[in-house]
Amino acid sequence: MKNIFLNIHGFGSSGNNSKAAALTSSFPDYKLISPDFPADPEECLDLLEEIIAENSNSPLVLQGSSMGGLYALVMHIRHNIPALLINPALAPSFLVQKRLGEVYDFGNGKTILITSQHVKKFAEVEKEIEKAIHNGFSAKGKVLALLGEQDEVLDQIEMKKILGKLNIEVVSFETDHHFEGYDNVTETNQKVRSFLLDN
Repeated sequence: MKNIFLNIHGFGSSGNNSKAAALTSSFPDYKLISPDFPADPEECLDLLEEIIAENSNSPLVLQGSSMGGLYALVMHIRHNIPALLINPALAPSFLVQKRLGEVYDFGNGKTILITSQHVKKFAEVEKEIEKAIHNGFSAKGKVLALLGEQDEVLDQIEMKKILGKLNIEVVSFETDHHFEGYDNVTETNQKVRSFLLDN
């Protein structure tokens, strides 16, 4: 049975993002699930739980970019589903705190006002990763992280520290936070292709 890809977009993006397009273009014979996810992290994780439950008899592979990488890692910790993380935002409460009070425009046309409630909820999600590290959780072989060394949003040194504590392999690319050129990676990079197809 072929893997099914579940694409989890970042904060402010949509299910119709460039990462989903790269999978569709590179693997046209594979099923892709790529919905719009809510801004609220609790609602987002609940939706992911529903999708995973609905596909419990199928081989899922998660692909999460930026904030979606955070969610993909949490779902891996909970369910041991293989996860490809693309510039994952693993300390999101700090990022969201900096945008407090802003009206944020999503790629699907929706807007939200960022409040202190968002900050608190993201801090709760971070605790799942902290707990996994504390308990000696190791994602070796089941999670692969792709990091853009020119990332203008995330502190990749800090992200590497967190990923290292979970024994997650990191592959670095000379690209930005958006991960320009990801379509070429899914076409030509054998490590990434093998992870997506053979896990």
